[in-house]
Amino acid sequence: MNDEGIKENASNLPADKIIAAVVLWLDEQCPQERWDLSDEQMCVLLGGITVSTWKQWKEIAQTNDSLQVDQETIDTLAMLVSIYKMIHLSSPPGFKYDFFKRSINHPTFNGKSAREFMLENPSLDDFLKVRNHFRSKVLI
Repeated sequence: MNDEGIKENASNLPADKIIAAVVLWLDEQCPQERWDLSDEQMCVLLGGITVSTWKQWKEIAQTNDSLQVDQETIDTLAMLVSIYKMIHLSSPPGFKYDFFKRSINHPTFNGKSAREFMLENPSLDDFLKVRNHFRSKVLI
């Protein structure tokens, strides 16, 4: 599902359907030309779940169009979507994926990209640092 499809339909869907849509959307972000994340790396970002759990979530989301997870996972999913949005809004057209993988010249990130920083620091507090960094770059 594309970004607009999730946004347009989210307000009309039950939470379990939104979660399923976000899981499938995250899976679409994994290829090298986007976030360049393996299943193992996505599992790190999702709080250290197992690859078998990640695959099960994707299968359930695909077949049932719904998925139930705990509140911490919902918070993580929401933060990943928010990070994507802030990067998208702060990057020049056509560079939203590049900015996820480009080194950040800021003391908090020590020259690491958002991708590297998040994989090394997979907590909501550190994800918030990434989101806020890119949010501060958004020109309204």
